[in-house]
Amino acid sequence: MPFKLVPPRRGKSPNYRIRGTITAGDKSKYIDETTGVAIRELADAIRIKREEAILQELVFGARASRTFAEAAVTYIETKKPGSRQRDALIGYQRRDGTVGLNLVDEIGGILCSMIDQNTLDEIARRRFAGVKPGTLVRSLIGPVTAVLNFAAKRKWCDRPQFERPEFDDEREVWIEPDAAARLLAAAYHLRPLLLFLLLTGARLSEALRLEWEDVDLSERWMVLRRTKQKKKGADQPGESRGVPIYPQVLIALVNLPTGANGTRRGRVFLTPRGRPYAIPRHQGGGQVKTAWGNLRRRAGFTDLRVHDLRHTFATWLRRTGCDERLQDEIMGHRSTKMGRRYALVVRPELIEAIDKIPPLTLPDEMPVRRVGRRRASA
Repeated sequence: MPFKLVPPRRGKSPNYRIRGTITAGDKSKYIDETTGVAIRELADAIRIKREEAILQELVFGARASRTFAEAAVTYIETKKPGSRQRDALIGYQRRDGTVGLNLVDEIGGILCSMIDQNTLDEIARRRFAGVKPGTLVRSLIGPVTAVLNFAAKRKWCDRPQFERPEFDDEREVWIEPDAAARLLAAAYHLRPLLLFLLLTGARLSEALRLEWEDVDLSERWMVLRRTKQKKKGADQPGESRGVPIYPQVLIALVNLPTGANGTRRGRVFLTPRGRPYAIPRHQGGGQVKTAWGNLRRRAGFTDLRVHDLRHTFATWLRRTGCDERLQDEIMGHRSTKMGRRYALVVRPELIEAIDKIPPLTLPDEMPVRRVGRRRASA
């Protein structure tokens, strides 16, 4: 019996579904899955193609029927990889609704068992000519290997053995305190945020998600929520980590504008218009990117990323002779059982550790955030 096309239900997904059972000899398979499209003609074409694939699988086995597209989608739904690998496989959604270049479009119709080194060499020649070895591994070899290893466990293909170029993936760029002072002087409205990153070691996404209810100014303590979420999976809550507040950061936080009646609610760091920063799927700071590029040029830096401020803090902390265990807990590299369970509890030894970092030379005035609409240009 052929699969049926099930129309979308009101209030549910707008996409058509495929449902039914196909039998071949003494074997049969039932499926109930989305087509991923809301146009009936496209959904019907997907239904027909899916019937052919399932029938071929029942007759000849999974190795003769499983395509890279099927394996990639199943891998993403099951393993929930990070955004970089997911976007490499199925493409990222642009603002105009289109999808970026991706591997499913490139080799999605090829059987998993037929993908070999020649397949990757052809993609590398066509799409990745002249790129750095690390980019080639992260954008092509790594994602394809992950999907085919996933497929091999299900007997859809043999375990892949691809050539991987050697490269040094470690980036440990950091700046000296005088360079940090130059960066802060050029920062304007981003200055409190950059000072925070330089003297806490927080990741940008952690800083942009920080809420006032998780900041205790009197105790010099804050809690960063949902850290390591990417490593645990997109559907996992991540960990909470308690972090001490450096004295200069404390002053910057105290001087941030308050709400009505002097209240502090919602996100700590806001845009110049007083709105929370949008945090995209990549967990970076989408609306910070342009401002960062401009201030970096004003300060005279050519190869400095926001994440390098985290490396900078780690270097400054290491110079003080901080115990490696304490540094790992502050940075979130390694969390102890006590650290995970008692993130809300103030840890004097962590406060003492960061207080050994020499204070930075700051600009005369920290900027006041301006809230309101921009004037229309004449």
